[in-house]
Amino acid sequence: MEIPSSLYAKCTFCNEESICRVIKSRMSGKYKIKAVLKCSKCEKGFDMEMEIPKLISIRTIISQLEESTRTRVELPTGHELRVGDEIMVGDTCIQVMSIEVGNKRLNKAIVDDIDTIWTRYFNEIVVKVSINLGRTTQAEAFMTDPDDEFRVYGDIEIGKYKLYIYRIKTTSHMLFRPGAMALARDVVRLYCKHGRPNKKDLEDASIPVVDQGHGGDAHHRKRR
Repeated sequence: MEIPSSLYAKCTFCNEESICRVIKSRMSGKYKIKAVLKCSKCEKGFDMEMEIPKLISIRTIISQLEESTRTRVELPTGHELRVGDEIMVGDTCIQVMSIEVGNKRLNKAIVDDIDTIWTRYFNEIVVKVSINLGRTTQAEAFMTDPDDEFRVYGDIEIGKYKLYIYRIKTTSHMLFRPGAMALARDVVRLYCKHGRPNKKDLEDASIPVVDQGHGGDAHHRKRR
């Protein structure tokens, strides 16, 4: 019996239920496996013994930039799939962006009811950038790892530009505070300027803003 590349399980560390990547596995009975799984939420590995679930094949659209690929993924029946979940397709990680049930796009649904899953490649993701050039703003974008970290006032190189990040827009809020950090997976857009932050930038950044950033040293990143 073939063991799936991902399984729906409850993480023993964060107690979140999600579709987890199978790191290694072996049969422990006719219908049971022992496996080491990697949680898609906290990304920690944990041991699990479980029965191999019944799987259902679902039409899946995988997007990257302007291109898309059609395939099918097998997921365990009876479980709930949510937008933001990560699924392994062979050695490739994809992230659920939308779930189609009938004529509706939903944020979550039971696997058995799903017609199409809309996803994006998640081994690398696109980060959008706005570069303040004074009177004009230039839009750029680059590919990076979903777990890359970006900090307010961190250095970054994009092509010929040597920049610093003065603001980060995430999926939930805007970061202004020096040292505030966001993972690439949560970034909507980086706002950058040339050179190094000046006194006025530091004064602007002192405006009270509610954020979840963490203090830390600015770090340098180079992008093509």
